[in-house]
Amino acid sequence: MAYPIKMDIIPVLRHLVEAIRPFAEANFVDLVFEPEEGSLEVNCQLGQVLPDLAGLICRAIVFTPSNHEVRLSVSLQELDGAKKLSIRVVNTGVDLSYVKEAVTSLDQQVEVVSLGNTGTRFEWRIPLEEDTTGFASEHTGSMRKEGDKVPVFYQKLRKHLRAYTANMKSLEEAVARDHEEREQVFLKKVNAIILAKLGREDFDVAALSRGMALSRTQLYRRLKPLVHLSPSQYIRYIRLQQAKSFLESGEMTVGEAAFKAGFADKSYFTRAFHRQFGFNPSYLRKPSTTKKIEL
Repeated sequence: MAYPIKMDIIPVLRHLVEAIRPFAEANFVDLVFEPEEGSLEVNCQLGQVLPDLAGLICRAIVFTPSNHEVRLSVSLQELDGAKKLSIRVVNTGVDLSYVKEAVTSLDQQVEVVSLGNTGTRFEWRIPLEEDTTGFASEHTGSMRKEGDKVPVFYQKLRKHLRAYTANMKSLEEAVARDHEEREQVFLKKVNAIILAKLGREDFDVAALSRGMALSRTQLYRRLKPLVHLSPSQYIRYIRLQQAKSFLESGEMTVGEAAFKAGFADKSYFTRAFHRQFGFNPSYLRKPSTTKKIEL
């Protein structure tokens, strides 16, 4: 976004949280939005902040233990006579201040504060300048309507997260809720075949098609509407999900988990894993001398 746009940031952040919520649910973490004001207009280059914010929230969710929470809040502050927009991400259950992966690759300056064993606070303090190319803020008198338009970025983010982070169980539950019984049975059979052949590197779309007694075109047409992934993408997705489970058990090295999930090339596995989850597989398999984080 080349120029700042004045808009109410509250509904934008609320839509961001809703887009990421399926990812949080798949990791058994509660995601909560706690704005201090019902409405907050800012004049800003939103595209410079939101991608980093979304990435930080997702990484906090990944490292936060199950049955704990990640909270997002936003407010105005006045520090040293200057107004600033404060955006805070707080996780509970584990101190992430020493986990470099949580804040790597962020373009914006983030303050990381340890809350001890109770959690961590990540905070941006963005200077506000009225009617300039920085941030300008103003409280509005009422809440924006739920029908406010959401930037295309968030529509794509929601679709991406739901497609790539929902686990197999949640996908089967979603199909059971929204589709006929025959589609439920179809997806369960697809999942069973993939899991049965998981360790075979040569298992591909052609093999899955044969197992389902369908042509590749028929398989694509039936599977894509259910999981929002092509058959080849879905096979890779399940391989990566299973590899993540193997690593979380603490009983396998990265190479062993990759091989058991059907990846012969460890380097390719690492790149694919990072694209899927936003961090390297080695972070789930630390040496015994390193403090381990329970996910």
